[in-house]
Amino acid sequence: MPTIELIESFSQFARARVDQAGSDLPIDDLYDEWRAQHPPADDLLAIKASLRDMEQGETGRPFDDFAAAFRSRNGIPESP
Repeated sequence: MPTIELIESFSQFARARVDQAGSDLPIDDLYDEWRAQHPPADDLLAIKASLRDMEQGETGRPFDDFAAAFRSRNGIPESP
């Protein structure tokens, strides 16, 4: 979506939310809520690709393997 359309979309959303909930809503919270409802196209493509991988049996590596490598790489001792 072109930038001007994104601005208009956010503006309409923010005005409606402020009208609904009052003017005490922080703009950062409004933006986070709007962004959750309007994820970037790249995010959607990545999610769809991951879902296709999962349907084909590719579920990634087990968390324990990842966690061990992460701790090792970052010098974090294993918890008891």
